[in-house]
Amino acid sequence: MSSLNVSSVNQSGFQQLSALTAKRNADQAQQMAQALRKQADAVQAQADQYEAKAQSLNSQANKAQVNADAEHLRLNLSDAFQEAGSQVSNMIQNAVVKPAAYAPQATAAAIASAAKDTRTVGTNIDTVA
Repeated sequence: MSSLNVSSVNQSGFQQLSALTAKRNADQAQQMAQALRKQADAVQAQADQYEAKAQSLNSQANKAQVNADAEHLRLNLSDAFQEAGSQVSNMIQNAVVKPAAYAPQATAAAIASAAKDTRTVGTNIDTVA
């Protein structure tokens, strides 16, 4: 019976050792899981910061593109106005003025008639009562 007791004690000791080892392994696994969670949280926080920075940079890039488009439009309009001004200036410089084409020629009879006209304009006002 004593060998049965020794065997029983050995088995009981082995079971206790196995239980302690399992508990220790479980505690270590839990500690590792907590450490990994902390590490994952830190990495996620950093990723969130990078995402926010990327969104900010994207917004700035969009604003810069809008400004660049507006500046290109202004430049194109300025060039168009400058070209139109040059064309008007060239048209004026190259224009041939022909007074005879724009005003009727005064005839000798019209000049003589104007010379004989002795009416005075603006001296008396006729009133009708």
